[in-house]
Amino acid sequence: MEEVDPELLFSSFYSEVKAIEKRDSVLNSKEQIHRLTKPGSTYLNLNPYDVLLLPLESTVEEMRKQYRRLSILVHPDKNPDDRESAQKAFDILKKAIEMLEDPEQRARIQLIYEEAKSRTDKLIADKRKAQKKESGGKVTLLEDNPEY
Repeated sequence: MEEVDPELLFSSFYSEVKAIEKRDSVLNSKEQIHRLTKPGSTYLNLNPYDVLLLPLESTVEEMRKQYRRLSILVHPDKNPDDRESAQKAFDILKKAIEMLEDPEQRARIQLIYEEAKSRTDKLIADKRKAQKKESGGKVTLLEDNPEY
């Protein structure tokens, strides 16, 4: 049996714990209520995937699970000191899950997302090409350098 270095094992364990802490740090009531109700959030909340903190590839089951997790955090009964904002955040989450549970709306959202992504990718590629052409190909773009 191969012997494992205890320091390496502890380091690995510690980094996993830190990653979990970082992931779960956004899962508190006040932060979620603020995220969903802060000024300007009306536009940010148009994307139900962003509202539920989900990737586009999520299954309906994953969406429902995340909705339950977040709705428990922002539920007005769990936040009596800020019931009005909690109710607003709760309603935003409810609207997002309703949109994603409807197959037609989900397909439309994914189509819009894919179209926006392809347009953005093309725009970025065109700008990079123009910048390289202007500089004679001598400029290294920061995004293209893996060290940054």
